Amino acid sequence: HSNERIMRPFFIVSSVLLLAQSDTCLSFSFVNVNSRCQPTPKQSYVRLYDTVTAIPFDDMDDNEITRVSNDEVIPVSYNSMANDIETDLELSEEVPSIRKILAFALPAIGVYLCSPLLSMIDTSSVGLFCGTLQQAALNPAVTISDYSARTMSFLYTGTTNMIASSKKSKSENEIKDAFMGSLRLSALLGASLGLFLILTSQRMLVPLVGNSNIEAEVLHSAYRYVAIRSLGMPAAAMIGTSQSACLGLEDNKTPFRVILIMALINLVLDMVLVGRSCTWLGGTAGVAWATTIAQYSAVALFFRTFMGKSKRISNRNGLKTSTNGLLTGRMSKRNFFKLPSKKTIEEFKPYVVPVTTTQIGRCSIYVAQGHVVSSTLNACAMAAQQIITSIFYALIPIGDSCSLTAQSFLPPIVVQEPSEKRTNAVRKTMKNIFRVASGMGLVLAMIAASIPLASVFLTTDPAVRATVSSVVPIMIALFSTHGIFCAAEGSLLGFKDLKFLGRIYGLFFAVIPFLMLQLKYAARAGQSVTLRSVWGVFLGYQTFRISAFLIRAYMLQRRHAKEAEINA
Repeated sequence: HSNERIMRPFFIVSSVLLLAQSDTCLSFSFVNVNSRCQPTPKQSYVRLYDTVTAIPFDDMDDNEITRVSNDEVIPVSYNSMANDIETDLELSEEVPSIRKILAFALPAIGVYLCSPLLSMIDTSSVGLFCGTLQQAALNPAVTISDYSARTMSFLYTGTTNMIASSKKSKSENEIKDAFMGSLRLSALLGASLGLFLILTSQRMLVPLVGNSNIEAEVLHSAYRYVAIRSLGMPAAAMIGTSQSACLGLEDNKTPFRVILIMALINLVLDMVLVGRSCTWLGGTAGVAWATTIAQYSAVALFFRTFMGKSKRISNRNGLKTSTNGLLTGRMSKRNFFKLPSKKTIEEFKPYVVPVTTTQIGRCSIYVAQGHVVSSTLNACAMAAQQIITSIFYALIPIGDSCSLTAQSFLPPIVVQEPSEKRTNAVRKTMKNIFRVASGMGLVLAMIAASIPLASVFLTTDPAVRATVSSVVPIMIALFSTHGIFCAAEGSLLGFKDLKFLGRIYGLFFAVIPFLMLQLKYAARAGQSVTLRSVWGVFLGYQTFRISAFLIRAYMLQRRHAKEAEINA
């Protein structure tokens, strides 16, 4: 009895300090403290109290009844109150600040730089040392190799979303098993795609170029490039899956470091091989070998990290967030070279159709664009197109990192139970991401304005440089809005709005190539068609895409807000 009197002020102060962090009404705590601590002659023992509600543990159940007066009874669920406080604290920690988004997004640029950086190095090496014709050959060759690899993007989207979402619901061993299954599946699909390209690329090149007057050297050089790059498809698939797993665990430093080393290896090998006279070792074949060897080197670096010494860096749920030693004890030749389990295949099934459709819809515009250039314009325009697309793909990762950021930070918030706190967390997260995206768009526009200066490092042909400069105004318009587009698309992926993305890119797959081909028919009819005309159609496509995605992202945000209002 005397001990309860002494402890009473402590419990009151504890209640105020803890409950003040949430929206829970404080009156319940005071009512229960006063009612529970009234002196009674039969109570001579000390009770243990819950520090959140100041209610004795032995008297607390899930649906406690608190009597305020003789006529009024208020049911109070103390467990739900504690859960609400815990959820509020988790959501407040989930909302990333602008500084945190920048800290994640800037290194994440390197994740998307993998393929375009290698292509940029290849384009520069061939343009400076091999001439305009072989540089023109890279246009259809890179179109086939790089765009075919994008059909495996569902592996990367699925891996990022599954690991980012499972940090709250799965154990560390389950995350490891899921990642191991992803690597097996990516290796299998990469090998299958590589074999398919080796068997069919020679037949695809002729209709893709679509110009019977094109020099034979362009076709032969393009085929050698595609055939050699096909050998690296398993490595490309495993690199993408490894990057996605790192991002799902919010580790952007490991991919950035690996890709930087891979780019340096590619550059050194390009300088060694590109000038050789042997047709299967020099020229376009040389840069293809350099890229393929660099990709397998990157896989080795990733595996070295995953199988290295474990560094335990745990999040608030106790789950490991470092990728060092992620597969220690699980990676072996016997264990790796197995068919993916049925469970792994089932986990990726929801991503196959919508993400693949999205990527095909995306790539169809680039394939049609390349076809129109090669079938309508001359070799000079083809070389200029390869330079522009190389610069385009080397710069858009600055905006694409905003998409990765949204995919990494939104899923843990979206999976929470509908509440006002979740609605506010989603709104603040998206607002911060779009702020960063706007700033990146301005940076991209300034870089695009300097393209004429950079073209001297990509070709020695003055006519090619003049053609590149003619497209710069359109590049500035595209890059200034690219960050916003990526943030909107990443938000849709974070909401797992895959059906919408699949449908709208299915529409793009049919409509945009049709519009591109109208330029080809116009040129045949005698009208003037230039490389700038081709990129003008792309600018219209980008404008419509941004508008549609922004409207859809706003609709999803409103839908989450209404769910919270219904459950309130």
